[in-house]
Amino acid sequence: MKLTPQQMTLFQTQGFLILPSLFSNEEVDLLTAEIDRLLAETRPENALEAGGKEVRNLHSIHKRSRVFDLLSRHPRLLEPARQILGEDTPLYLQQCKINLKAPFVGAGYEWHTDFATHHNRDGVPLPLALNLHVFLDDVTEFNGPLYFAPGSQRMDVSSMEVSSVKNVDSKAWELWTVPNDVVRETVNKTGLVSIKGPRGTGLIFGDLLLHVSGANISPWSRRIASSIVNPVSNRMTRMTDNQPLVFQHERDFTPLVTASDDCLRAKAAP
Repeated sequence: MKLTPQQMTLFQTQGFLILPSLFSNEEVDLLTAEIDRLLAETRPENALEAGGKEVRNLHSIHKRSRVFDLLSRHPRLLEPARQILGEDTPLYLQQCKINLKAPFVGAGYEWHTDFATHHNRDGVPLPLALNLHVFLDDVTEFNGPLYFAPGSQRMDVSSMEVSSVKNVDSKAWELWTVPNDVVRETVNKTGLVSIKGPRGTGLIFGDLLLHVSGANISPWSRRIASSIVNPVSNRMTRMTDNQPLVFQHERDFTPLVTASDDCLRAKAAP
């Protein structure tokens, strides 16, 4: 799959790109069928909400599920990423997870840019990583969509604060956030957009885009498959033995090999 010149311009201008109907209902069904099994596993990669009852993130899902491994290497995601970053640029999988917002209790995230955390926590040199999303549920105004400040990737949003969200098992999950006064100044210039769409929608956004997401106030789930790809030449330079960090930034820098376009439908084949 190739982005059109218009799509490339739109991405460069606004810092994100929505890809409607990127995956079929049949393909999304294959992905969502795996989620209950992953949720049932008792393992540290399943990060809980602050209340300690609902799972907030399923980490390292490419290692735990064949279909999510295939999704992380799907050409409908990797080919646009390579087009943006350079066709011959080897990419590795920096992160692979499902962001879950359970009905009524799924919490949001504070204002941030991904690069602030990638750089300050992990030592990633440059803001080149791309976040590749697939909506596994309909995302509406009610169940906690992302909100973007379009074009903010071209502005200086460099003033950061560190916010540590501590979940039920006492692990600290650090997020470098943007202070309210910087958000106010930026959003007054750029405006805000909410990112909504039916299940199967694709979304690409860059490391410097200012964004936030709200809580899920609805009776409907909001599940999004999220892969972050990064050039191997831009890999993390700061490693610790902190276990949550291992989940949040993968240590395998092997270049990704693109799967076939029909890989999800063919996944049951031996």
